[in-house]
Amino acid sequence: MSPKTVPNTATLPTESLPRTDAGVVLADGGRVATVGGSPTVIALVFLSLVLATVLSVYLAVRLYRGYRAGGGRGMLLLGVGLVLLTTVPMLLRLALSNVGGVETVWQETIVTACQLVGLVVILGVIHGRR
Repeated sequence: MSPKTVPNTATLPTESLPRTDAGVVLADGGRVATVGGSPTVIALVFLSLVLATVLSVYLAVRLYRGYRAGGGRGMLLLGVGLVLLTTVPMLLRLALSNVGGVETVWQETIVTACQLVGLVVILGVIHGRR
């Protein structure tokens, strides 16, 4: 048996490449493909995640500054709970999805546990002052 020859797709003109809704042909002839939707939708989703992360960090910093300016311990715990509920899960999803060997089930379990701890801390602050 002789080995099959596979054509080098980098030298093929872009007209011969199959076009899909999820792919974009770059000016240099390279091809970018996305999974899950068009590149525009994926970029908007990614930007919204970045915006949500920035806003949650901003709010946590404001709560920390309020705590330092004489606020109670509850203000600090509220900031910690907020970060555990919003920022840390986003960063964990990003980090764990890029680490080989961590199954998707465990990724989601870890992220959900972090969110649960954040909710418990926030509920402890809210219901602790009776």
